[in-house]
Amino acid sequence: MQFEIEIKNYRCFSDEKPAKFIVQPGFTAFVGVNNSGKSALLRFFYELRHILINYANVAVSVNTNVEQHIMLKDRQQIFCNKNDRALTLSITSHERGMGGPSLHPFTCYYVLEKNYVWRLERIQTPSLEITNIEDDFKYNGDYLNYRGNTGIYIQPVWTILKNLANSLYIGPFRNAINVGSNDDYYDIQTGEAFIKKWRSMKTGDNVSQNEAALRLTKDIKRIFDFEQFEINPSDDSKTLQLFINEKSYILNEVGAGLTQFILLLANASIINPAYIFIDEPELNLHPSLQLDFLTTLGSYAREGVFFATHNIGLARSSADRIYGLRLKKSISEIQPLELMPRLTEFVGELSYSGYRDLGYNSVLLVEGVTDIKTVQQFLRMIKKDHNILLIPLGGGSLINADREQELEELKRIPAANFYALIDSERASETASLSPDRQGFCEVCKRLGISCHSLERRAMENYLTEPAIQAENDTTYHALGAYEKLNAVDPSWGKNANWRIARRMQFSDIEATDLEEFLRSIQ
Repeated sequence: MQFEIEIKNYRCFSDEKPAKFIVQPGFTAFVGVNNSGKSALLRFFYELRHILINYANVAVSVNTNVEQHIMLKDRQQIFCNKNDRALTLSITSHERGMGGPSLHPFTCYYVLEKNYVWRLERIQTPSLEITNIEDDFKYNGDYLNYRGNTGIYIQPVWTILKNLANSLYIGPFRNAINVGSNDDYYDIQTGEAFIKKWRSMKTGDNVSQNEAALRLTKDIKRIFDFEQFEINPSDDSKTLQLFINEKSYILNEVGAGLTQFILLLANASIINPAYIFIDEPELNLHPSLQLDFLTTLGSYAREGVFFATHNIGLARSSADRIYGLRLKKSISEIQPLELMPRLTEFVGELSYSGYRDLGYNSVLLVEGVTDIKTVQQFLRMIKKDHNILLIPLGGGSLINADREQELEELKRIPAANFYALIDSERASETASLSPDRQGFCEVCKRLGISCHSLERRAMENYLTEPAIQAENDTTYHALGAYEKLNAVDPSWGKNANWRIARRMQFSDIEATDLEEFLRSIQ
């Protein structure tokens, strides 16, 4: 499901320049320089969490004082200081209900006045605007009955708002997190309460929590390439004792990056959030670990991840949607990255370290962002994921014979070897590549880029049925070698490919052209 969120008069976002973005499963990036508003957007769903959980429902959102539910000491800070108008949140749904007429799309407009009174101001559809909520609407299961007629399938709006509130917020400055402290850091539980919870997860009688603790330990062991790794509470329950390659350490004896992994993944495992909001996921991490950290963290979120970053390279290599933010006259502006004016100038203002001078052995160009996260899972199985820089080609936009200049620019990245992996999009075993794809392969050959087009139609045609069903349910089935994903029913979104790949073993792609190509990367 896809929803459009619009926020007005919140902090640095005025009603003249509201924050507008799409909410959808997957990874969403907010990129911009310091103080551009990207961190504020993440905090919105933390600061108003309890309002969204308790008062998004029509039946309880009429003129309610919610001051005590705002997660902020100085609550006036949530309002834009450029005007005296109320904060408004609107959410637009295109989801159609079953079994009755539906007025779609429709938008719910919520208002938070400066005296902290919250209400659902109106609901607007293409054909009418309803402002007398109490009198005109009756709630009947998943629908709102408008003046006796079933009209609006409202349940998805409440569900998405509650999912956004059922989240884990991870703020910046995580080098200050200390498990020995009893002060929690936003949603990150620390101190003795955290130690007690970890002890219970690892040794208690809840099997699912035992397995979650084991999964977390295995994730960290793999990411840091430890031969042996174990996390235990200390004897006095004040800190954690780590066994790394058969050596004992207490938590403050290891680096900030490892500490961050342990605390954040453990808290995510405990909370089991729908969404994770994280500020600067690259913090304290070498670039070769940043994408791995982000996708691993994302695997602990049921729906998706929103992250704010200066690193355009990390955003391009991981996000399904990227929004750029700029500050003009103390008011923030947000747009999809591709619509930013003077995009080259904007990118130049940001750290480009996600692409340059990282010490990678090789660069691998892949079809799109969904393929980056999927290929990463397979490279991870043969311990090549930290040695290869993955860059998306933007779907078909760069896959043709006319992109030699862009490919030459990419070759300026310091690396010993360059590779490209693209879908064949073949409809049968005997079909040829399209002229665009064949032309792209020929350009790569001229530039010294080892290019491979998949024998099967696309990356999702290599995903196995057990993994697909483990991620979804038994009504889903594997694709044939040349079957299109959107031609099957039910189908999954391409942005779920990486989650399916996480459930596979490398042996699942053995004896395929994909395995041979990935092993050939030096």
